[in-house]
Amino acid sequence: MSPNDFTLVAKHVVKLLIEQRYLELEEVTGGVRLSADAMKDTVDDIGAPLVMPPTTVWNALQVVAIRNWPGAFSIHVDLYTARGRSTHAVEMTVHDKNGRPVIELDDIVQR
Repeated sequence: MSPNDFTLVAKHVVKLLIEQRYLELEEVTGGVRLSADAMKDTVDDIGAPLVMPPTTVWNALQVVAIRNWPGAFSIHVDLYTARGRSTHAVEMTVHDKNGRPVIELDDIVQR
């Protein structure tokens, strides 16, 4: 996967969170670690509607190769509201299977 692919995947995940399309995100990620209800509860705890992060976030996207799992990467994206960076971030694992990205939503964490 190219750096651009990681950015597209991360933007897609964040967009689904912003649009509160939790069931769709659960389907995209296979609900491996987070259910739609868990996503909704965590996003509701942020206390303000999410907005798309600024361009600087995407230009400095944190993509880290996962040790002992060739072709798998961890991605961390800070979440934003209209007031700026929130206290939460989304963490995901992305790997390639049969030429297509597989997304696992690891957690929505409070930093």
